[in-house]
Amino acid sequence: MSYFVACMSYDECHMADGGICQYEDENFSQWESHQARAVLQRDIGDLDPTKVKLWFLPVMEEEHYSIYCINFIHERIDVLDSSPKESKASYYHQVLGDQIIRRLNLLFQLVTKFEMKQFTIFKRPIIDVCMHTDDNDCGFFAIKFMELWNGDSFHVPILTENVRQYRSQLPFYGLYHRINEIKKLPAGLEAHRRRM
Repeated sequence: MSYFVACMSYDECHMADGGICQYEDENFSQWESHQARAVLQRDIGDLDPTKVKLWFLPVMEEEHYSIYCINFIHERIDVLDSSPKESKASYYHQVLGDQIIRRLNLLFQLVTKFEMKQFTIFKRPIIDVCMHTDDNDCGFFAIKFMELWNGDSFHVPILTENVRQYRSQLPFYGLYHRINEIKKLPAGLEAHRRRM
């Protein structure tokens, strides 16, 4: 996930309206605030965080990925989760969100010298999205959610039946991305690398 986030950030696919920060460590509650602050500052880079409309936060908990989108357009936190377990979704995200959002808000306040709007009181609607049928696909859907969510809807529909396509598109995107520092790929793969 970290590599795909780096690719998307490099491409500036969300930089006009959005940014991406990461929360992948299940031991986040044990992070010291100065370490988490350094990670957030690194992820923000040269952006002016007060002008970003959508912040995408990939969250991994219990080997499952979901996306929290801090949506300053509508002053809410959109929860994008492809899990078919609807019965626990609301409670699961209430507990998880309570842990994450308060800390993340404080980190943003510290990094922006308290210039960023507080988002702890934003509502957290669970957005109706497609459901994965294989638990291993949640990461592919999470990446597509970050790529295509505009704060109101997806630019292009994300469909459960297209998961095979997503599974092949995303590795291709990552393998041949400009930030891939591998100088020479195996012959069968090197032939497909884009030339400048």
